[in-house]
Amino acid sequence: MALQLGAFAMMREMNMFPEPFTGIVVYNEKSLCNKTLLSYFAPWIEVCNDNDPTELPTYDGINVRFPDGTILHEDRANVALYKLWEEAGRGPLLSLNREHKKKGRACLKELGIPKGNWFAVLHVRDREFLGDSENDFRNADIETYFQAVKTITDAGGYVVRLGHPGVCPLPGLPNVIDYAHSPLRSDWMDIYLMGAARFFLGTTSGPWIVSSLFGVPVAQANSTPFSERPFSKRDIYISKLHLGEDGLPIPFADAMRPPYRSCYTDVSPVRDNTPEEINDLVVEMLERLEGGAPTNAEDTNRQHKIDALSEEFEPYGVSSQMGKAFLRDWEHLLPK
Repeated sequence: MALQLGAFAMMREMNMFPEPFTGIVVYNEKSLCNKTLLSYFAPWIEVCNDNDPTELPTYDGINVRFPDGTILHEDRANVALYKLWEEAGRGPLLSLNREHKKKGRACLKELGIPKGNWFAVLHVRDREFLGDSENDFRNADIETYFQAVKTITDAGGYVVRLGHPGVCPLPGLPNVIDYAHSPLRSDWMDIYLMGAARFFLGTTSGPWIVSSLFGVPVAQANSTPFSERPFSKRDIYISKLHLGEDGLPIPFADAMRPPYRSCYTDVSPVRDNTPEEINDLVVEMLERLEGGAPTNAEDTNRQHKIDALSEEFEPYGVSSQMGKAFLRDWEHLLPK
């Protein structure tokens, strides 16, 4: 919902359709993932609950056509749209309304976060939600995020763990709210947390896209496939590494191309990010939020190299950046 309706709304705002086009979403209420999120797209779409829709003009949310005739898959389209959107100086597409903020702040207090304190949200994709072991290569172990969680709480923040009630409960961690198992969990509070956090920490799971639409910076670890990256210039990420037959990570240029590129199947063993790598990513995010992460010419050069590999397949360019410590550690995998 966030990926495809967000792209549609951005295209309407930037007048990218050849003629006025009103989005109409026909849905079955029983299968709707989040009614509150859908309500935030009201300025751009008309919603009706109808199991037998009549013939309507179609917008293809998977293969998105740009005004110049370029057709991009939804993930590539969002990379392009965020680039164009931010280059035009536009702010976040969505913002929490006043009533939602009021309810959310009251619920934060009930969760144990005092007024005036900031928080980050944590969401780590796991097997339990979809019950599919075939996609384990997209999942991660939440315990590998605990070092980064401590860095957040040591910096004065709280961490709110998002997720469904079937996830493994967290151990007692100072200033960490296991919201996934809270009786206060609700659809509207899910959206509030994703939209009000100081930043989002997690994996390539759906909730990060919601945070991004509300302008919340994303620190994405265990990104997979390697060619994927978050969309906004606010975002930083590190990736799982594809392993070759010798068990060692393959060069980044190879990981960007078939059979690994944009492949959501288990094409090779992967190496998950370590607790230290995830922590480095969070340290960089906190530095950015405090006014800037120090870099040098070598950091900039490494970033240019990974961006150049991405831009071979991104006709409009890229905005997010790979974590600088991760690039330092794996510099030998970059093109010479």
